[in-house]
Amino acid sequence: MISITNLILVFLFGSLISYLLTKANKVLGSIFNFLLSFYALYYVWNIEVGHYEKLFNIFPNIENSLKVTYLGKFFAIISLIVISLVSFFIIEWIRKKPSRPAAFNAFILIMIAGVIGVFFSNDLLTLYVFWEIAVLGSFLIVPMGKEESKKAAVIYAVTSAIGSYMYLFATFSIYSKYGVLSFDKVSSYLLNEPSNLFKWFVILFIASAGIAKSGIFPLHTWLRITHGNAPDAFSAILSGQLVKMGSYVLAISLSVFPSTMLFNAFYHGVPLINYLLIWLGNISIIIGTFMAIRQNDMKQLIAYSSIANGGYILVGLGVMNSIGYAGGLFHVFNHAIAAAMIFLSFAAVVYRTGTTKIDEMGGLIWRMPWTFVTYLVGIISLAGIPPTSGFISKWMIFNALLTKGMFITLAITFIGSVGSFLYVFRPLAGVFLGQLKKKHYEVKEVSPIMLIPMLILVTLTVFIGIYPKPVLDLIASIERNIGIKPIEYSGTIIKTSLGQWNTLTVFTMFATGFIIALILHLIFPKGKKVELTDQYTGGDYLYNYDLYHYATGFYKFIERLYDKHPSFEKLYNMLASFFKSMGEIVNGIIYKVSPSGYVFWISIVILILFWVRW
Repeated sequence: MISITNLILVFLFGSLISYLLTKANKVLGSIFNFLLSFYALYYVWNIEVGHYEKLFNIFPNIENSLKVTYLGKFFAIISLIVISLVSFFIIEWIRKKPSRPAAFNAFILIMIAGVIGVFFSNDLLTLYVFWEIAVLGSFLIVPMGKEESKKAAVIYAVTSAIGSYMYLFATFSIYSKYGVLSFDKVSSYLLNEPSNLFKWFVILFIASAGIAKSGIFPLHTWLRITHGNAPDAFSAILSGQLVKMGSYVLAISLSVFPSTMLFNAFYHGVPLINYLLIWLGNISIIIGTFMAIRQNDMKQLIAYSSIANGGYILVGLGVMNSIGYAGGLFHVFNHAIAAAMIFLSFAAVVYRTGTTKIDEMGGLIWRMPWTFVTYLVGIISLAGIPPTSGFISKWMIFNALLTKGMFITLAITFIGSVGSFLYVFRPLAGVFLGQLKKKHYEVKEVSPIMLIPMLILVTLTVFIGIYPKPVLDLIASIERNIGIKPIEYSGTIIKTSLGQWNTLTVFTMFATGFIIALILHLIFPKGKKVELTDQYTGGDYLYNYDLYHYATGFYKFIERLYDKHPSFEKLYNMLASFFKSMGEIVNGIIYKVSPSGYVFWISIVILILFWVRW
């Protein structure tokens, strides 16, 4: 096989080929993208852990390199599964979307090149370089969506930059103090660092990049507008893959730089810095859950769900014991697959209906049954219901919190799980169930090209829910590599200090219940079918189908309880307006339209230069 460096170069130069192919034929360029991404998945799946490559040298005596680790390989496999399946979906989707298909396909390959580099970077600086490449590719795709997508792209770039610059500042500080940048050497120096303040600074500033990209509070506000306005199919990559880059950096900051060894225990063996990050995860779960309940736009609803699930991942990673860390990593896999499923099902719905508003749809189960199945399984996994894989990770995180005696966090994660039942039901009832709008009578299921990747994801989440060993094998290898006692499991049984979970037994119980329900349904008489408007309520006949639609204000009785909640989004908008006003003032003073204004400021600059010189 080729080297990792050459694989990255293939994607970078392949972006030009993809652009030209898509210019000639939209489908041909998309097929090229799929083949490249699928090859990358095959390559990463088969590459050996420990593989090392020299890359470039920016600083003297610093070798920037790539290295395959268990942690990086785990994240790379998950990311490329999502990317390759979404790329297959795009082959058909791109016929109608987006507005600039050639640029769209080219930027996706640039983004993938950055993603591969991020997960296989062996030092802080190399990771930063590829991080920015991945962000650049995704940033250029976001404006190809809805009307507000340009504003969304700016918010996405600014939020990402906040985390990136904090990460870069920590990187330069480490190099200035130690003269090293590789992960293992930095970890070694930090273990011998006498200053707790410097260790706090390094961990928090590196984690900031992960916090921003994961959508963790307080850098969470970009997810709603960016997911809501990005091209529909690309939202599956944004949530299913790019957000996981943030989880990867958080895993590095907490485990590759071993926080439990760097800091003293604060609460039940958890260091204070971990506890602080866990509470950021708690707040993210609360905000993501309760704001998702309020959304009428189905993409923005799942964007808030991504904030909540990012919180679950951070809580699991922050606990840093065997079952908690494994639960956090398992949830990375589960959310990536579930989010990709849900966003692809939404992309299919938008492809046929042209809207993302829940109250503008209804009854699509009769027109798009396989898309409905995809969404249904996706939300079952997202809500953490067996026998899907989504239950396993939440069960593991709950076990870890209970073992550590972290009952407040346990209560918050439980509330988040209950809330997830509520918000995922809203699109289910408003988009797929209920009455079919007259304008959607002619809507039909999407083509097999779009259905195949969705159904593969459905199969994958159910299969791992029944037989989680392939994912647990990878996670156990990661835990052994970073010095954590690996999770105990055997076949379909996952063991903890509080008990065990047999996934096969649970699946058998659910399958038996389903078969019994199906038999009862077939045996008993069917209900009489009547026209939807063949009834009345309140003494009036329902002459209009729209009177039956209840998606608007679906959870109004809950929403009014926190209707006047404090909003960080409003705070950030106020700050943005302030700086915009200041910029306009400066612009009005300095940039005069008259020649005399320019002459005046040129003279001032020259005088300042002479003054500095003297």
